[in-house]
Parts: sequence; C-alpha cells; structure tokens
Amino acid sequence: MNYFTCDACHYIFHADDMPSSCPACSASSIIAQNNNSKKFKIPAVRFSTETEMEQSRLAETGESATKSFLERVKNLTGYTLTNDEYHTALMLLFYFKSAPKEITSMHLNDLLCGRNSFIENKMAETAAGNLYLQAQKHFTSELGRERRETGCNDAVEVAAYTEKGSAASLLLLFRQNETDQILGKTPILTNIRSVKFDQVVKGPSGDYIRFLIDWHNSVRQ
Repeated sequence: MNYFTCDACHYIFHADDMPSSCPACSASSIIAQNNNSKKFKIPAVRFSTETEMEQSRLAETGESATKSFLERVKNLTGYTLTNDEYHTALMLLFYFKSAPKEITSMHLNDLLCGRNSFIENKMAETAAGNLYLQAQKHFTSELGRERRETGCNDAVEVAAYTEKGSAASLLLLFRQNETDQILGKTPILTNIRSVKFDQVVKGPSGDYIRFLIDWHNSVRQ
C-alpha cells in the first residue's frame, strides 16, 4: 500500500497503484512554473513525501483514538456505577484521551493490581487517589481553557463551539440531583470539585472494576 498526494487539492490517500487522477477532486494535472516563469503541465498526483506520510499516519491514529474514547464514554451507561464512580470514570477517560496505549495500560494495570500486604494496599490506594486527583485537575484546567477560547462560561455554549469529547461536552454528562434536574440547571465547576474519590479508591464496585478491566483489555489488543 502506497501513499499519494494530490497537489491540486492537497488530499493524501493510500492505494496499491498510482491513479491517473485524484479520487477526491478528479484532477489529473496541474499547472506548474519554473525559475524562468515558464508554465507547464505536470501530473496532479504524486508519491507522498516521508513527512506527508508520517503526518497522515498521525492524523489517522488521532482519529482512531478519538473514536475509541467517544465509544468508551458512551459505553459507560452499560455499567452500574455510583455517581462518584461514574464521574471519576469520565474524568479518567478524558485524562488518557490522547495518551499512548502503553501509558494508559500501565496506569490501568496499577489500578487493577492485586495487593499482598497492608503496606502494598495503602501504597496502591495512595497512587490511585493521586491519579484521580490529577485527572480531576486536568479536566478542570481543560474546561477553563475551552471557556477562555470560546469566550463562554455556560457548559452548553462551550460544548457547542468545541469538538465532541471536549471537557465541556463531558461535563454535560455529569449526573445531577433531582432538584437540579427539575430546575434544568447546567453542571458547573462545583459538580467537578464535589466528586469524592474515597469510595472509588477503597471500595470500588464490581462494575467499576469491570469497566477498568474492559478498558485495559481493549488497549492491550
């Protein structure tokens, strides 16, 4: 499989053989010019440079990672989680949204590892708590950045101007109490800061463990 670039529309694609025209814009040739200002026709499609191929691969990897991230967020509804577990899972997914699979796998393995002694158990709980706090701070920081860039404060407005899977769009998924639901209130920073990690760290439910296992296994494939 080879990579090709169209100099007419800048489309980069892969195929077995070089086509006579671009599959995106249908151009077969373009007008080029040399140092003497002489114009002439050259084929629109050529072999991609190493830089173009690398950038295209990175873009494809990023798109795949974003798709997997959004699917995991959507699949959270398939687990029976406490509110704190659900919100922790959302922020943890966001935290590792663009992380290399090796890094994500390593941290998930640490969260799932067995503990053979009281000391090991305390060390694991401390590490898990620190990871959740980092995820919370990162989520809050990214929400702040999105607000500054869009010039909006309301999460609904910020989400409307940012990509799918943004911090604002995930904040809208936060569960609220019955009163706030009736009043139609939008989740705010207080909802993020009110997430308690104690139960998630010391006594996670079976479904929260299943969520971590499923996530770990999917990134190991």
